[in-house]
Amino acid sequence: MTDPTPQTPAILPEQRAAIQSLTLRSAAAIAVAAVATRLSIDLPAGAAQDIAGALIDLITTLGLVGVAVGRTRARGPIV
Repeated sequence: MTDPTPQTPAILPEQRAAIQSLTLRSAAAIAVAAVATRLSIDLPAGAAQDIAGALIDLITTLGLVGVAVGRTRARGPIV
């Protein structure tokens, strides 16, 4: 008998974007947890991962905005 569920190919680490890297997200979550501990803040379970994900998204968005502004300024007149 054949299995009716389609098999999706596994994504190799080289094919994954850096933003989806578990290493990057884990490092950010550890950093958030370390800062919270140092400031004596008790985080609920999973909050460090959520905050780390939000920070990564924020930094990525600000980086893209910075690139867009830089490209716009580079195409404008030099004063």
